[in-house]
Amino acid sequence: MATPTDKELNDSLDKIRGDITALTESVKSLMADSAGIQSALKGKVNATARQAANVGERVLNEAGEFGAEALEAAQRQASQAVTSVEGHIRQNPFAAVLIAAGVGFAIALLNRK
Repeated sequence: MATPTDKELNDSLDKIRGDITALTESVKSLMADSAGIQSALKGKVNATARQAANVGERVLNEAGEFGAEALEAAQRQASQAVTSVEGHIRQNPFAAVLIAAGVGFAIALLNRK
């Protein structure tokens, strides 16, 4: 087995040093690219989060407005129903008393069982 000469060893070491230098440059470039990608990704995530928060806020506001409108409509209908029932009672007081007695009797029968 032949022993490598000093020149061959030096050439091999120079080649290894060159490879290490090239690898170091590649790693630096990769790190710089990675930092840029992370920064861009962070910006996009923050922008998307802000958009999602804005959409959520709009939905809540619209739901609140819709709920308030529905509550007002229900109150109007309930008031109209009470007014209508009062009008029927005034027009037919005897029938109203009989209906109330019949409902009371039905409830009493249901509670007996």
